Amino acid sequence: MRSGELRAIRREKGSRGYINELRKRGLLPAVVYGKDKPDMLISVNAKELQGLLKAIGSASAILDLQVEGTDDRQKVMVRELQRDPVARTPNHIDFQLVDMNKPVHTEIPIHLVGTPAGVKAGGIIQHGLRAVAVEGLPDKLPPRFDLDIAHMELHDKMTVADIVAPEGIEIISERDQVILSIIVPRAVLEPAESAPELETNGPDKAANGNGKANGNGNGDNGGGDKGEA
Repeated sequence: MRSGELRAIRREKGSRGYINELRKRGLLPAVVYGKDKPDMLISVNAKELQGLLKAIGSASAILDLQVEGTDDRQKVMVRELQRDPVARTPNHIDFQLVDMNKPVHTEIPIHLVGTPAGVKAGGIIQHGLRAVAVEGLPDKLPPRFDLDIAHMELHDKMTVADIVAPEGIEIISERDQVILSIIVPRAVLEPAESAPELETNGPDKAANGNGKANGNGNGDNGGGDKGEA
């Protein structure tokens, strides 16, 4: 598991206006908890955090948190990242203190590699799980699980049981949970109904049948009511 260093500053518990002011200054409100210690309120640079997580490649990474005014670095991992429901930008983050000698529970994202053969044949991917729950020592956690799906044909599926975890990592998610399936599009499964065929006995049937269409019977061209305009 790769790690990175993140700087933070202490903050006070304030009103919504105070929290919004922090965000306007590019700071992300956060809290650090765990190890039976009192919660610590901090704020971190939002761009620095996003850049660090992007560089590491996993939100489950172990971070060295350096709080301004203190000499010690604390090992933490992201426990919850809240986002704005509209802009989808981070607006609050929870960090959990970790003991590098004790197992932790977390979720590891799934990364799909390749284009399935079934998709090339006209199928589509139906997604299921996008991350799996695991337990293991912090420095053993992989940044993600890479799954090769290029071989998958139509009607194939991949489950949690297909993931090979590294030594020291236990997968907690149920083994039969589906990660993805290759399915046939509904439009292919339910073709449109064919138009009904018209019965004809020749070109003269509509024009001369029983004398009704050429004015010789009681049709619209002479045999009907004379009062119609």
